[in-house]
Amino acid sequence: MAGQERARIERLQSKMAAAGIDALVCKLPENVVYLTDYWPHHGFSVAVLPRTGKPALFVPEVELEYTRSEWADVTTFGWGLLKDGDLYENYRRLISGEIARLGLAGAAIGVELSFEIVAPTYRMAEPVVPSGPWRSLMAELCGEAHLVDATDFLQGARATKSAYELEKLRTANEIAEMGLRAALGQLEPGMSEAQVGALVEYHIRANGPGHNGARLVRAEAEVGAGPVGSTKGTLLVPSSGYQIQLGDLVMIELATMADGYFSDLTYMGVVGEPDPKQKEIYNYLLEAQQAAAGQVCPGNAFDAPDRAARQVLQKAGLEAYFVHITGHGVGLRYHEFVPFLAPGSAGTFEEGMVTSVEPGVYIPGFGGMRIEDNVAVGPAGPIFLSTPRQPW
Repeated sequence: MAGQERARIERLQSKMAAAGIDALVCKLPENVVYLTDYWPHHGFSVAVLPRTGKPALFVPEVELEYTRSEWADVTTFGWGLLKDGDLYENYRRLISGEIARLGLAGAAIGVELSFEIVAPTYRMAEPVVPSGPWRSLMAELCGEAHLVDATDFLQGARATKSAYELEKLRTANEIAEMGLRAALGQLEPGMSEAQVGALVEYHIRANGPGHNGARLVRAEAEVGAGPVGSTKGTLLVPSSGYQIQLGDLVMIELATMADGYFSDLTYMGVVGEPDPKQKEIYNYLLEAQQAAAGQVCPGNAFDAPDRAARQVLQKAGLEAYFVHITGHGVGLRYHEFVPFLAPGSAGTFEEGMVTSVEPGVYIPGFGGMRIEDNVAVGPAGPIFLSTPRQPW
C-alpha cells in the first residue's frame, strides 16, 4: 500500500492490538469503506483485516472495476446469476480460507454485532444488513466464544479522520454545494418543496461523478418551505407538494455520498429578497454558528460549541427557539455518534475529528432557519470542509 493507505490501516491495526482484537471481519458498507476504501454496490462485500498486513476484500465480480486494489487484496465471487451458486456457501469458502491462511483459529475476531443505525450501499433502494444468518456463519467459522463485538471499537476508531479521509469528505461537501447553489439559484414562486429537492439531487447526480475523482455519487435532499414547512426541519420530514410563495423561507437539508464518504449540510434561501426580520434572525443565527465552529479545537469539550451557540442566541432573545443539539460526527455515515455536540456532552475534541455545526431556530408563525457546515478539528483550530456562509 502507498503512504496514505498504509498509515490509515496501520493506525487502525495499532488500536486493534491495544483492544486485543486479532482480526476484523466487516460486512456493513460503512466499515468496508473504512477498511478498503471501497463503497459496495449491493452490500454483499466482506472485508477482513488482520492485525498485520493488508486487508482482504471479497466482492461480487460485477463490482470489481470499482475496487481500489492498492488498498486491499481483492478476490471476486459470483453472485446473482444461476452459475454463481449459494451466496453463503461462497462466504463459507472465502472466509474459512482466509481464517486458515492467516492462522486465526482460536483468535479474537471483531464483528459488527450492535450497529443499529447504518449507512446505505450505493444501491440505496435495497440495503443489506448482516443479521441472524451472518451471525450464525461467523459463529460457525470463528467459534462463538471468539467473536468480539467491535461496534464501539469501530465507531471510536472512525471518529478520528486521516488526511486522506478529510480530503474525501471535502470532496463530498464540494459536490453537495453544486446541488445546493444550483437549486437556490432557481427558486421561483409556485415550485413545490419536492421539486426543489429534486433539483438539488439532479445537479449532484449529473455533475458529481468525476469531481476530484469521485465515481459513485448519491444525494438525498429534504426541503421545508414557508412559515410552517421550514419549522418541520427540526425532524427532517420529507419534502411535500407545498408550493413556495414569494418571501418564503426555504430550508434544504442534504445528505451527499461520494464513494462512501458523507457530507451533511443545511442551506437557507428565500424566494425573492429576504425581508428585514429574516435578515436579522439569519445573521444572529450565523453569528451563533460561527461562534460554535470556533470552539471545534483540540482539547475543547464536546459541549463547548453548543454553549457558544446558545450564548449568542440568548443575547438575541432566540435561545428558546433552539430546540436541538448543535452537531454530531460526520464521516462514513450521515450521522455519527462521536463527537456529539449537546448540552453536557462528555468527551473532548481530538485532531482529525469531523462534526456538523448546525444551530437552528424555529419560530411559530415566522418559520425555521438552520445553518449547517461540516468542520474538522485542525491542529490549531477549526477547518471548514464546506463553505462558510455569509451574512444576508
